[in-house]
Order: sequence, then structure tokens, then C-alpha cells
Amino acid sequence: MRVLQVMECTIGGTRRHLRDLTLGLLARGHSVEVVCAAGRDPGMHEDMDLMRSAGARVHHIRMVRSIRPGRDVWHAARLATILCDRGFDVLHTHSSKAGALGRSVGALLSGAARVHTPHTYAASFDGGKGQGGESPGPLKLILATERLLGRVTDRLVHVSADERDEGQALGVIPTSRARVVPNGIDASHFATPSGGAALRSELGIPAQAQVVGTVGLLNDAKGHDVLLEAAARREGLHVLLVGHGELEGSLRELAQRLGIEHRVHFAGWRDNLGSAHDAMDIFALPSRWEGLSYAMLEALAAGLPVVSTAVNGSREVLVPENGPACGLVVPCGDVSALAEALGRVLDDESLATALSRAGPVCVSERYSLDAMVDGTLEVYREVVARERLS
Repeated sequence: MRVLQVMECTIGGTRRHLRDLTLGLLARGHSVEVVCAAGRDPGMHEDMDLMRSAGARVHHIRMVRSIRPGRDVWHAARLATILCDRGFDVLHTHSSKAGALGRSVGALLSGAARVHTPHTYAASFDGGKGQGGESPGPLKLILATERLLGRVTDRLVHVSADERDEGQALGVIPTSRARVVPNGIDASHFATPSGGAALRSELGIPAQAQVVGTVGLLNDAKGHDVLLEAAARREGLHVLLVGHGELEGSLRELAQRLGIEHRVHFAGWRDNLGSAHDAMDIFALPSRWEGLSYAMLEALAAGLPVVSTAVNGSREVLVPENGPACGLVVPCGDVSALAEALGRVLDDESLATALSRAGPVCVSERYSLDAMVDGTLEVYREVVARERLS
């Protein structure tokens, strides 16, 4: 099968998804080309090189998140030259800008089956800034565009059932063409966390201190401000923030205003998440919106008890209908509820142990990397077979 992957939003979990899916498809013998941008994270060039070395043909088009008609038309034209010359079976677009450009060009000029993954709808931002601190643009226009493009989309693949339900509520595509393929990870990379004592020493965290940690870009989506306010309500609780982003300065200022700057530790980005996980007693996901958090899945695989806000993906992962709970879920933006939930886990050893044991099992059984790649392939085969029959 010949597949073209198109993505502009190559940061955070979306970047991870593109890389893992591409490598998984290549490992299964499929031909993959990738069109992506690296403007929001120059580190994307490393992933581009990795995909090339694995056998993908990678094209760099400097797409931008904001609506810029002149640049967008030029980028669509460049995308058209790639799409129309290669005889692709599937065009798989990701996130809003690539979804708009790719599906528009595909509908007009290509016979490839059109598959799209939103990686969180812009409507979820509720007026806030999106990934990378950029405004997504006028939400009414974006929603109208999504509904229009839904008419020429063969399958809309959501990374969680919650995200699918949100898409249905927004009316972006008929239920018959909506699918769910959850994000997945290679849990073996996180199964034996170590090095936490060294990291605590490096950052000045007392060896016996209780630590709540989180991993993610320091931006509005991730809700680090809510976590700091919740931590301020528990005496002696230290906060470990692993990641980088445009809000680091304002978060440092918030910690000072709350009087907890000596208990908040900015670790920057770490390639070795094992040491970060090992330095934590509990993992928090205080996000305002998600599709399905990779950082949460990694923490579960590492055996950390998790407390999350009720964002897409977290409810179904942490409190499944069938199976034991592996975390607690609190309302988004509710500082009191987050502080109370953190306290429950930190003060109840039996609860913390039960959650820790359930997490790795949950990830290995339901959120593996192989399941994600194979599930996406199943969608591809479904739409390609339908196209050939028609």
C-alpha cells in the first residue's frame, strides 16, 4: 500500500504520532511518504531524518498554523505536485491546517482515499491558545471548514472515543465514517524507571519529599498553572515539571506569587523519562484539552498512579467501563478537586499501590504501539477496498 502522511502540527503528541505511525507502516512493508513542517519545533528535523533512514520519502513544506491565504495556496500547490504524481492509495492528513490543505487538494486532484485525524478539535480550546501558543484562528470559520471537509473525507480517525464523541457533537462527519484508533506506546521503554535519586539531587528535591510530576510542553493546553495552585494547598509537596515552552517565565512568576518557588522544579526537556518518572510519587495531567495524552500513557506504563483532569482520553483510560481504575479524574480547571485527588493518592498507600499495579496492565493490553499501527492499517484497508469496489 502507498500512503502519504501530511502534518503541519509537528510538536508534542502529534509529532510523536506521525513518527511512530510512519515507522510502524514501513516496518510492515508499506510505502510511505511524509509531508511535514518543522517551523514550530526545529527538533522535528531529527524525526524527519529518522523516517528517511527507515525508508520514507520526506518532503519539508513550511506550512503554518494560522490562516494565511497566500502562503496556504502556495503550500497547497506544492502538496498537489507530490500527491498527483505518486499513485497513492491513501492520503492521511493530521490536525487542522494539513487537514484543510490535504483534503482539499485530494478531493480535487487525487483518487487516493482520504483519511483524517484531528488530534483535538480547535473547538476544544474554548477561546484559548492552541499547541505552541498560537491562536487557532476564528473558530466559527474553522468549524464550518471542518464540516465542509467532512463531506469529502472517507474516514475520520479519532485517537480516543471521547474525541469521536466530540466530533459527533460538532457535526463534522456522519457516524458511519468515524473510527477510533487510540494512541499507543511501546511500554517496554517505560517499564523499569530508574535514576530518580540522581535527578532529585540535581534539581535540589529532598530525597524524602513527596513529588507530583508532569511531562509536556509548557503551554496553555497543559494546565500547569492549575497544578501549581493545587500543589500550593499541600504543605511540603514538590512539583516536577518536565518540558519546555513559552509559558516557563509566567509559571516561574506564578510559583513565586504562590510562595512555592522552592518547591517547583523546572527540569527542561529530558530524553530519559525513566529518571523523571522514578523521581515522581504521582503523575498529574492537569490539561485543559487533549486527544489522548501520550505522557499519561507513559506514566501509567512506568507504574505511576495518575490524577488527570476530565479531558478527552483520560476518562476512558483511567476509569474504564470494564477493568480496574488506574487513576483518578477531576473536572478541568478545578484547583480544589485536583488538590483533593492528589492528597487522596499521596495519603492512601493502598490506593496508590492499586493504581500503580493497574496502569502497566492497562497500557499493555489496550494502548500498545502495535495496536495503534494495526488499527490504522485496518482503516486504510477498509477505505481502499471500498474505493476499489466502487
